[in-house]
Amino acid sequence: MEQNQNTGQRAIGGLLAFAALIVIIAGVRTAADLIVPFLLALSIAILCLPPLTWMQRRGVPVTLAVLVLVIVIAAGFIGVGFVIGHSIGNFVNDLPIYQDRFQGILKGVNKLVRHLGLDISLASLGPHLNPENAFAFVTRFFSSLGRMLGDGFLIVLTVLFLLFEASVLPRKLKTMPEPRGDHLSLEVFGSFVESMQRYVFLKTVLSIGLGTVVSLVLWGLGVRYPLLWGLLAFLLNFVPNIGAFLSAVPPILLALLQGGWPLFWYSGAVLFAIHFITGNIIEPILMGERLGLSTLVVFVSLILWGWVLGPVGMLLSVPLTMIVRIGLESYPQTQWIGVLLGPAPPEPGHENWVLAVWNKLRAPKA
Repeated sequence: MEQNQNTGQRAIGGLLAFAALIVIIAGVRTAADLIVPFLLALSIAILCLPPLTWMQRRGVPVTLAVLVLVIVIAAGFIGVGFVIGHSIGNFVNDLPIYQDRFQGILKGVNKLVRHLGLDISLASLGPHLNPENAFAFVTRFFSSLGRMLGDGFLIVLTVLFLLFEASVLPRKLKTMPEPRGDHLSLEVFGSFVESMQRYVFLKTVLSIGLGTVVSLVLWGLGVRYPLLWGLLAFLLNFVPNIGAFLSAVPPILLALLQGGWPLFWYSGAVLFAIHFITGNIIEPILMGERLGLSTLVVFVSLILWGWVLGPVGMLLSVPLTMIVRIGLESYPQTQWIGVLLGPAPPEPGHENWVLAVWNKLRAPKA
């Protein structure tokens, strides 16, 4: 009897928790215009913690260190806004030229189809397959990001106060009494903050490197707007599995319209190699298998956060879900949920070959 009562209480508790989650999601969606700038500021502040700590350890005053970081952030906002506005403005001006070239490519494909003896007409697809529709995703994505950068002053100001608070947070934690019972301990909280900071910092550094390489390669191949495509690769690298594909499609299509099939194949092959090496070799070595999410969770989080917070929510979806996963894993009672959100563990004897080789190279020689 007592066991049935406990089971019923757990079921009621689960239903109440689910109802509370639905209410929270609805509230977050309603307040998205206020929450998204704060989440961006929080992500930037987390990214700035390692250099802030580094400067503090070398005797730089906190005020000066925070001021330097805020100046760098403001310069970055200005640079990103310039790249987005200049590149999209030029693309809109050149759109009639690309539409004419696309019609020529479509005619060539029609001739090839007839030559192969296939009874397929692509003429009816012309109005639907055009550069304006193909680049609509990029335009909407960067337009939403541009509107968010319009709140740049608010975001930078929020980062400023977050960094000042972060500089005194360790002293506050030392004076706090250790929680009792089932509450989250300071040790677990510290582990959570450290893992979250490591993930955001490493992912951002890798994304900056990827965006730089993509920009340089496309500039070398002569594809227009290389800075825009590098910025797109940097942003979408935060979305694993499908982010690399989404960031590579627009520059490859532009290469087709700009230089024909040869430039199309060159650009596609080079971008595929860059994303393959980054996602399958460099990231596993630097980040390991622990900091990851299952493919299903990535897809669901992309849809959920995009619906709740808009296009910028899609950009933040994986970091936010990753933070949730790290937090759940840091608390013993919810650790099983964090395990379910993560990737599948390797089968015995089937370790990731990249990590196996890397660990063997790092192992001390006998």
